[in-house]
Amino acid sequence: MTREEMIAKGLTPEETKHNGHRRAFFHDYSRPGLYMITLVTEGRKRLFGCIEGCTRGKKGSADYPHLQCSVLGDLILNEEVKKISQFYPMVEVWKVALMPDHIHLLVRVKAKLPEGKHLGNIVRGFKTGCTRAWWKLEDEKPSGDALGTVRDEKPSGDALGTVRDEKPRGNALGTDIVPEVSPSGLRPVLYQAGYHDRIIMGDGTLENICRYMDENPFRAKLREECPNLMQRQLHLWIQGREYAAFGNLFLLKYPEKEQVFFHRKNKEGMPTHLTPEYAQEKAKLLQHAEQGAVLVTPGISEGEKQVVQAALTGHLPLIILQKEPITEYWKPSQGRFYTCAAGRLLILAPWNMVGDSDYARFHSLNDLAHEICLATDTRLLGIGGQLK
Repeated sequence: MTREEMIAKGLTPEETKHNGHRRAFFHDYSRPGLYMITLVTEGRKRLFGCIEGCTRGKKGSADYPHLQCSVLGDLILNEEVKKISQFYPMVEVWKVALMPDHIHLLVRVKAKLPEGKHLGNIVRGFKTGCTRAWWKLEDEKPSGDALGTVRDEKPSGDALGTVRDEKPRGNALGTDIVPEVSPSGLRPVLYQAGYHDRIIMGDGTLENICRYMDENPFRAKLREECPNLMQRQLHLWIQGREYAAFGNLFLLKYPEKEQVFFHRKNKEGMPTHLTPEYAQEKAKLLQHAEQGAVLVTPGISEGEKQVVQAALTGHLPLIILQKEPITEYWKPSQGRFYTCAAGRLLILAPWNMVGDSDYARFHSLNDLAHEICLATDTRLLGIGGQLK
């Protein structure tokens, strides 16, 4: 969107510049909207608690996977989250999902934010409040490790992930303050720089997001109990189509899936993967995968193949479609076999491929990749055709 188009829509470039990831430059983050915000602790430190229970536990019982909060986790849930609406009455926190090393917030902005404020200010203030609370707990503890953490070396010196000593410039949520620091002049930050946001549109997306947040502890415990997560399923229905599958079926449950699709050549006849535009799009796709999106593609064109290889090398979540059937004894290549075992890959092969030629079937696979990105209905069928 050009500057002129933004102004015509009532936006200014300044309103769309936010620190973090996954910003939608075309969206006005100061106006009403519904968002899922994700914040991750620096270094993935497990500061907020630990997952207890087991996957065999009954849903709703104390045995079902859930987060046992640390002192810091309790403080964030019971104090810091509430401050968001206290300082911004036009903002509601609909749902919170706290995990050992990250937090999801489902936030609704009901009315336009005060002049000069946008979603980024709210997130920045929340992060600052949580960080100050963490530092206070650290200062009050007698000795030993950080409250509610697994053993981690404390950073020192000018290591990444620290902030320098500055006097606070206010203490209201949403202001650009830098919390008071230790006499050493350096203290570790609580969260990674920036944040991930997703603009939620439509009841179907909201339902998927809520289910995803609720199932976070279960998925974490499942990975813990089954480190070599890998499944073979010969009859899997997605949006009314039947597939065979090999790998981590839970990738289909992720709320954000993104198709990887590139033509072999651009309009000028140049190989797409050699163009600057391709390099930019590839980088964007991989960044989204790093932030939790699952990439979906048959990996047909050279451009798609390069994204697949980068995702596999970078240990990113990936769903690959193939025309080769998956039978009872079929296995992927060794590299993809271990990627499936690690839970980062799902391979799908549709039954009854459409098309009389390889060219037609390849295009059909890209159409199915698009369909899978939008899918909300996934069912597994047993031998007798019963749902399980």
